[in-house]
Amino acid sequence: MGNKIIFFLSYILLKISNDVHGQQMELVAGHVIFRHGDRTPVTTFPTDPVKPSDWPNGLGQLTSTGIEQHHRLGAYLRNRYGSLLSSNYTASEITIRSTDLDRTLMSAQSNLIGLYPINATDNKVPIQPIPVHTVPTNLDFLLGVSDCPRYDQIEVEVDQSEEVNKVNQYYQDFFKQLELWTNMTNITVYDAWVVADTIFVEHLYNKAPAWANDGVRKNLSDISDRAFHFLFENNDTKRIRGGPVIQDVWLNMNSSLHAKPFKKVKIYSAHDTTVSAILSFLGINYPHQPQYASAIFVDLYQQNSSYFVKVEYLNVTDSNASYAYVLNGCPAEECPFDKFTSIYQPIFPATPDVECVKKEPPMPPSGGNKKLTAILAVVITVLIIIIFVMFLCLYLRKNDQDPQLLGSARSIQSSV
Repeated sequence: MGNKIIFFLSYILLKISNDVHGQQMELVAGHVIFRHGDRTPVTTFPTDPVKPSDWPNGLGQLTSTGIEQHHRLGAYLRNRYGSLLSSNYTASEITIRSTDLDRTLMSAQSNLIGLYPINATDNKVPIQPIPVHTVPTNLDFLLGVSDCPRYDQIEVEVDQSEEVNKVNQYYQDFFKQLELWTNMTNITVYDAWVVADTIFVEHLYNKAPAWANDGVRKNLSDISDRAFHFLFENNDTKRIRGGPVIQDVWLNMNSSLHAKPFKKVKIYSAHDTTVSAILSFLGINYPHQPQYASAIFVDLYQQNSSYFVKVEYLNVTDSNASYAYVLNGCPAEECPFDKFTSIYQPIFPATPDVECVKKEPPMPPSGGNKKLTAILAVVITVLIIIIFVMFLCLYLRKNDQDPQLLGSARSIQSSV
């Protein structure tokens, strides 16, 4: 009997403790950054047997497969964020932002059809029109595709870096062979990256040239992964191309904490480079190319009066299994909001007019510096000698003239 009483009291105390301290985390806001779905190649190469006209709608366009991928991802988002969203589109709950390209706009629209399915018997129009917002590409700093001289400068610096040169040397024989196959010249890592993308798509559709065998495609895939890694290792690149979205996400989360208007769900439709840049900004940078319809989730949770940020990455097309990360400096997958803020707020980007200004080129290498220093030393020495000679001449001329002046003065005095 005594044991039963003790057990009962323990149960009551445990329940009270759980009610007070162990409240489950409640989802407050969700943020999704995804890559567009399957598309046709963005470019081609001189010997490519597949012409742009061979692809539906031409180069760089979303395919029917890509539409299906994002429709399924939208259904996944409905399950993930169903507790936040009404069954019908409500403008105050959600906003969608896309880059101004057909494939990202269509991916967003396909995704929203999966997120907001309509029962045709309940509505005369079997679809919910939902706005997808965008801005011109050259002005889209938020999603990392705007014109940015500093970013262009970094690309050149990366292409000329020691790390990239090592990879170029490692693959130099492969690049020479690739030049013969493609009729391109002076191929480097980033040229091969372009070829890799085209071959990848052509292989999916059984259109790849005969030389693009398993070994060639493996090399191209490895090179592509390295290219992404190198480009977004640079701190300026991370901040310029990955920082704006995380800053926008943080502002929305911060508004929710301070009882200001906020969106329960924000969706960003962009590119593999956008996804890579954001991962790198968050400290998640490993050699890989984000797959079609891959997605980053940055979610805000509340437990009692505390708030937490959780970052997950879904990088397998048509998969529902996302991977949660422990961010650098955070104690667990659920990172306290204040900690998240202290880590990332100091490195948020400034405005585009500040971030995108080209930096002055560095001084010439040490050998050039020595040569320049020697030239300057000679010039300065010559100038010093010339000045010295001029002063010496003036001094001597003055000494020659002084006795005459003295004699003249005496003559004047005697005459007076």
